[in-house]
Amino acid sequence: MDRALKLKLSIVAFIFAISAYFYKALYFQADRAVYSYDTKLLFITAFCFGIIFSAAIYNFALAWYMKSREHLFYALTQSFTLLFLALLDSLNIKPFDELFGFKSLFWFDFSQLLMLLFTMLFIKAFLYRYIRRELDFLFKGILYAIGIDAVISLIFGRVFIFKLIPIFVPIWLILSEANRLCPKERRDIAFYYLLYGWGVVLFIVAIEYIGFVDFTGLVFPWLHLALSIDAIILSLALSYKFKLQEDERRKQKSILLQRSRLASMGEMISTIAHQWRQPLNYLSFALMNINKHCSDATAKETIKDAQKQLQYMSKTIENFRNFYNPSKEKATFSVAKACENLLHLVGDTMPHISLEVVRDFTLYGNQNEFEQALLNIINNAKEALQVHNPTQAKIIITVNALTVSVKDNGGGIDEKIIDKIFEPYFSTKGDSDGIGLYIAKTIIERAFKGELSAQNRDKGAEFVMRFEER
Repeated sequence: MDRALKLKLSIVAFIFAISAYFYKALYFQADRAVYSYDTKLLFITAFCFGIIFSAAIYNFALAWYMKSREHLFYALTQSFTLLFLALLDSLNIKPFDELFGFKSLFWFDFSQLLMLLFTMLFIKAFLYRYIRRELDFLFKGILYAIGIDAVISLIFGRVFIFKLIPIFVPIWLILSEANRLCPKERRDIAFYYLLYGWGVVLFIVAIEYIGFVDFTGLVFPWLHLALSIDAIILSLALSYKFKLQEDERRKQKSILLQRSRLASMGEMISTIAHQWRQPLNYLSFALMNINKHCSDATAKETIKDAQKQLQYMSKTIENFRNFYNPSKEKATFSVAKACENLLHLVGDTMPHISLEVVRDFTLYGNQNEFEQALLNIINNAKEALQVHNPTQAKIIITVNALTVSVKDNGGGIDEKIIDKIFEPYFSTKGDSDGIGLYIAKTIIERAFKGELSAQNRDKGAEFVMRFEER
């Protein structure tokens, strides 16, 4: 346990001790309503009830259709929030004391326990994406305390632990630790929605708890407003998190689609290689036989060139078969050699492509995956050249000390979309699925721990792969 957590737990213990000293005041409850709302305040309160009720129904529906524990826990949190507020108003505020007609100190306390229980379960499920095990100790401690207090309330009719420790304190403890422990690279809008949504509630609940209304005399449904704002913000957080999960599913689907395509191509090329091998062998033996019985020097030279072409065809089909049926074995390979291998495959269809090696370097990983990423970038450059059709089309691959750049003179990338080109399914071409550059970036970053970026330069686009020295 580090120093920051020890300090926070000491604050909780101090609050418990102070509350225990004033426990009689905490358990005092007036026998009649002490505040009165006019028509305007009644309307605001009813509006807040409507928001919380809508959030509960909406999340119950999502929990049913999506089988989501997060939405279920949040819907139950909102349901018991409604019960808590109704009991609070019935006990303290006119005309709700007559409208609701439900005055129960036991259910008032027990509804707070249930609200805290499902809040903890919701926050735990929500934070699993950001923090896995770091807060388990705190969650277990709070959930055990809730269970003990529930037993006490069932036996004695009143809660004990969370009367001395207000329910907003454990929520503050969990969220403050989440804010401290969650790495910045894992955070997103949904995470900040959770922090800020509960931050508003905790602030208002805290100042009301210390007697803000009694001190100022300003009667207003602050708590109702805070909890309704929280319902809206956390619903947005859940919706945004659902969007992130959908985006992740789409990305995984893109990767599976790409692998499926490569596998299909590999099977097809393997079939072609099998069908070609026997005719190529036959032609090779036939040329050897002709060469054996031929005495003409010119004819022998022609036969030699023909045998070279047959060997080239055999090697080419084998290279394609290996390219589209890559093994997952990792090894250290020369980046320049990998680029040369790829150029042997695409050189005939791209006569304007060239390779410049300033300083070669090695990478550890699957060479075929690197070549596939490079091929996707080259194909993108090729399409740009076909659209703009410059006078002297060119694609230059440059290998230079932990960087590989692919530069073309195809007019460059529109500045309005340059930040989106690596997103899945984004394409300016109607017949493209828009996953080529996304796949390239995924391979470079995940498989090789590198970085892939794009910029406009010299009337063209330049894609740069940067790698770390190992």
